[in-house]
Amino acid sequence: MNNLPTDINRIQAQQSYTDLNQLNNIRQLGNDDKDLALREIAQQFESMFMQMMLKSMRAANDVFAKDNPLNSFEVNFHKDMLDNQLSLSLSQDKGMGIADALYRQLSQSYIPNSSPLNNDTVNGEKLQLNDPLRQSFPDHYKQPLDVIKQRKEDGYTLDEIKSPEDFIQAMMPHAKKVAEEMGVDPRLLIAQAALETGWGEHTIRDRYGKHSFNLFNIKADSRWEGHSVNVPTIEYREGVAEKESANFRRYESIAESFRDYQQFLEQPRYQKALTVADDSHAFIAELQNAGYATDPQYAKKVSSILDRYLLN
Repeated sequence: MNNLPTDINRIQAQQSYTDLNQLNNIRQLGNDDKDLALREIAQQFESMFMQMMLKSMRAANDVFAKDNPLNSFEVNFHKDMLDNQLSLSLSQDKGMGIADALYRQLSQSYIPNSSPLNNDTVNGEKLQLNDPLRQSFPDHYKQPLDVIKQRKEDGYTLDEIKSPEDFIQAMMPHAKKVAEEMGVDPRLLIAQAALETGWGEHTIRDRYGKHSFNLFNIKADSRWEGHSVNVPTIEYREGVAEKESANFRRYESIAESFRDYQQFLEQPRYQKALTVADDSHAFIAELQNAGYATDPQYAKKVSSILDRYLLN
């Protein structure tokens, strides 16, 4: 489990057709996350299909290259290398959709309770079914299928949050549980999560669109032994915004995100903030001073959301 984030990042990085360890990486990943490993296998199949398609396209054009002075063994060798790499690159992200269709078919056999015809659920989670190959299905199956909708939390899923009011209602039960133990106002925690996620509209997702449930954008440092998601982010260095890539923690529910946030603040560096937990504005200011966020306006932004949308 300790190596899982590293394995995921290695597999999700731009791949090279000369990397002969790819299947071994997927085999190792399958020991920890069978769902993700199955997705990777499906994508490998799509890559092979595209390689065969490119090869057939080249062969169809060979008749015109017979007398071409550039039609040499060396040139054809490099064309094959290019086509092999293109097949990997083009199958990344959405690709042609073959990987998605194959994953849905295989998951019914290898992942328990994953049939899309079984009450539209996978492992107890609602599915989205977005697939041109399924246009003949009844209308109630024609939902986007590239995203596994997360389990219900107090009547809400993150995908169903459409307004600040929805976000507040979905977060409040979890915020109250954690805030009571921390001695803070639960509305402050909701305000912080609202800033981090844009009221739930911009939560971190993995490459397949599955929510990470990371409502406080906590990074996956060396102490984190769970799953992670690598995404682009903006950090402020000496007041200057810079784009970079970072690993963020991935949870299985809203409740787990709030609970880990509480545990994350038990570090010695945040103890001063907890001593002023009864003063929301002082608390968030001390979090910023302790280095919780690099944005110099972080505390001011959270306080503004708290005052404008929650305290009133």
